[in-house]
Amino acid sequence: MTNYLIAALVACGVVIYAGWQKIEAQGVALDQATKQISTLEAEAKSRRNTIRLLADLDTQHTQERERANQTNASLRADVATGNRRLSVLTSSLLAAGSASATGLGNAKTRAELDAAAAERIVRIANDGDDAIRQLTALQDYVRTACPGAVQ
Repeated sequence: MTNYLIAALVACGVVIYAGWQKIEAQGVALDQATKQISTLEAEAKSRRNTIRLLADLDTQHTQERERANQTNASLRADVATGNRRLSVLTSSLLAAGSASATGLGNAKTRAELDAAAAERIVRIANDGDDAIRQLTALQDYVRTACPGAVQ
């Protein structure tokens, strides 16, 4: 009977040891899962923050573009109606010996552009400004969405 008791105690010890090992393994797995969850939560928080920053940037750039479009439309309308005129600075040599040229040498004057040319120049300048705004928006996007990629 003592042999059976010793065998039962040994068997109980083996079962307890095996159960303890399994509990320890589950504890390690739980710790790893907890760390992974923490990492995923931090990544999700970072993504939400990036999405919020990108939405703010989009709003900011959209508002800037709308303000610029309104200003440009107003300028084009003023140039088209003649309320605003474009001119360029010129230097003209006055004819030597003419009565108005005494002592003037090179005189700076302004030459007014015709309305069609002025409108084309305004349109070209607006296109250039749009391209600069788009490039700035793209650079801001890359800096926000890929902070480690840009140095």
